[in-house]
Amino acid sequence: MINYFLNKRGISPLIASVLLIAFTVTLFIIISNFVRKDVVDTSLEKGGEQIGKAFDCLSAEVDIVDVSKKSDDFQVKYSIDNVGDVTLENIVVRIVGSTGVVKFEDCGQKASLERCTTATPKDVAVGVVNSIEAIPQVESGLCGANVVSKDITATYS
Repeated sequence: MINYFLNKRGISPLIASVLLIAFTVTLFIIISNFVRKDVVDTSLEKGGEQIGKAFDCLSAEVDIVDVSKKSDDFQVKYSIDNVGDVTLENIVVRIVGSTGVVKFEDCGQKASLERCTTATPKDVAVGVVNSIEAIPQVESGLCGANVVSKDITATYS
């Protein structure tokens, strides 16, 4: 009986190499499927979201139609139109004065071709008001590349 096991020969080196390569390829395929699902798919989703945000900002555009400051230079009335193709979540307005800048977010959601008309509080702490900036804000955030600025020359009493 012992003689029987001693006379047995092992697997051929060629067959062993083929089996080892097949095992390695199978293992690689299994691991790459997990990596692709977890890493690549989430990266593609994030990239798609960023492209969608960029397209929203390309379609977001505002225009400062009318702006005037009170004769004492401390209050500003303005009208801003949403002239883009998307609904804006808000229009961020920055009042630039001789001693600083103040930001307002009081326009609220504006559909395409809708106007925001409002005035700043009477005690805007920026000194003499010089200009106004309007920045469209879509659902994904501010569109900083679409800033519109206008110097204030007209006054009212």
